[in-house]
Amino acid sequence: RKFKDYVVFYPQHQDDEVLWAGSAIVKALKECGEDNVYVVLVSDGSGVNVFNSMRFKNLSRKEKQNLRDAEFKAALKDLGVKNSNIIILPNIDTKVGSHFELLEKVMLGFENKFNSNVTHIAHHYEYDDHPMHKKNGLVLKNLKDENKIKDCLYFIKPKYIKDVPAKYRVIYTADNKLEYNKIERACNEYKLIDVDNKRFGIGYISAHSYFDHLLKDPKLTSILSIK
Repeated sequence: RKFKDYVVFYPQHQDDEVLWAGSAIVKALKECGEDNVYVVLVSDGSGVNVFNSMRFKNLSRKEKQNLRDAEFKAALKDLGVKNSNIIILPNIDTKVGSHFELLEKVMLGFENKFNSNVTHIAHHYEYDDHPMHKKNGLVLKNLKDENKIKDCLYFIKPKYIKDVPAKYRVIYTADNKLEYNKIERACNEYKLIDVDNKRFGIGYISAHSYFDHLLKDPKLTSILSIK
């Protein structure tokens, strides 16, 4: 399935982009060019259980976000996404908490700016076990149902693949060593522990089973759904 000329990914949390769409991002960059691929981070990621540790006890919400964003930006750099094409909604919203109203505005902004020649990719609105992921996807689905957005796809966690009929699945894989290495390096950014540079492996600690499952896959498969 070809992307439109522009592609925008909407991960809810830092690490969602590589866990569920690493191969899709690499393919989008290859097909559309680095100028035309965007990643919009929806949450600050400060609520992850890792921050219950005494190590992080006295950190502010913004300081926690900064630790997670460092991993996120490093991973996207490894994948090949331009820093100027990374948008972090918590940094531009006027309120703290969820940012779904702003997410809708950003989605419509891309749709209008690129005259509907854009593929939007968010979490699935039904087949996910994280309520914030489902809310994320529902924003996109509602816009699609209202015919305000023309082309979209949804991230699917591997355990839900059986719930998506084969005709609705879109599979992206790392098909050569170069693609594999980009995604593997991006995953490893979430494992990196380098205390002097404020890297604590937060993504991996919080979602190690998902990272382990992905890295056992020789194709580093991303599963998306058209519905």
